[in-house]
Amino acid sequence: MITETNTLNLDRGIGQRSTTYRFDIIDGVTGAYRGELHPSRGSTPSLSHDTTSTISRRLQGLTLFPEEAALFRPLVDRIALTMVIDGIGEYPLGRYVASDDVRTVQSDGVTGALASIIRPLSLYDEMFIIDQKLSDSFAAGGVLISEVIKTLLEELPIIEPRIDGCSETSDAGWSAGTSRATALKDLCTAGGYFAPWFDHTGTLRCIQAFDPAATVPTINFDTIPRVMRGSITLTDESVSAPNRFVVVSNDTGISEEPIVGIYDISATAPNSILNRGFVLPDVRDVQVTSSAQAQIYARTLGIQNTIVEKLECDTTPDPRHDAYDVVRFLGENWLEIGWTITLSGNGTMRHVLNRTYPVSDEEI
Repeated sequence: MITETNTLNLDRGIGQRSTTYRFDIIDGVTGAYRGELHPSRGSTPSLSHDTTSTISRRLQGLTLFPEEAALFRPLVDRIALTMVIDGIGEYPLGRYVASDDVRTVQSDGVTGALASIIRPLSLYDEMFIIDQKLSDSFAAGGVLISEVIKTLLEELPIIEPRIDGCSETSDAGWSAGTSRATALKDLCTAGGYFAPWFDHTGTLRCIQAFDPAATVPTINFDTIPRVMRGSITLTDESVSAPNRFVVVSNDTGISEEPIVGIYDISATAPNSILNRGFVLPDVRDVQVTSSAQAQIYARTLGIQNTIVEKLECDTTPDPRHDAYDVVRFLGENWLEIGWTITLSGNGTMRHVLNRTYPVSDEEI
């Protein structure tokens, strides 16, 4: 029996599937549906996700012909992308705003006639809305970071965010002219969250950082062998990767004691202090008010930024991959930090995975 799961997995007996992509226009103010776009078949759009970028998702290579270019309003509209798998269902892949309005003029071959206008679009997820400068200063005010984040975002035209709870507070502040996204990322790291992102439903997500090596994988490439032959590349960055993360705060008005947090990567990692015999530090100066907060900040940086081995590989497009998925492959757990889908019927999905090692919580 053909089911949703075994079709997505391409289990034995399922050699192919029919996949298309739909581009809907949504009014960014009212949320009303305004129509469907049909990009030029002469171009191949792509959707990429990169957790290391402030704006993690980009929809590129979308080329519209004159009639539909006139329908899309880049200052107001959003494009909602959906993957459609024939006979199985539809899977949202996020909402996107235009980052430019480029018009290419091409001759239509008729003397004296007006030239045709084709608009190639580059679009971002709605972090583009957050990544604008604060018009006034913003202070956290010493309340729970999860509540501070809500206050920071409350006036923006985005879907209500999903924010994990946390027990940490913040007294940090940001001056007018600072990017709101910078303040958001600072708060997330101080609260022990992974970097925030907009998910497949177009919802901003802030999830608590976890130990990928000790987490049950959400995707298993060993039991579901979908990695394409010859697509694997492995990069070892252990020579230059830091093995200690140090966070310091110069806020002397609150504590007379030095505010310092230190996180050493696991001794099992090949570039650990134990294995290398010396410290290779990454030192950050941040706004925190206690060594406990600095310790959380350092630990979160360590989990997110420890890159020893990076693996890239191709599979068929799979809408179950979102962000920070734990992927089991070659007998190890890997944290997925990025992917790119070629948005065509025979397109592939390129995955970027970081090798994980157990998180060290030993006191320094």
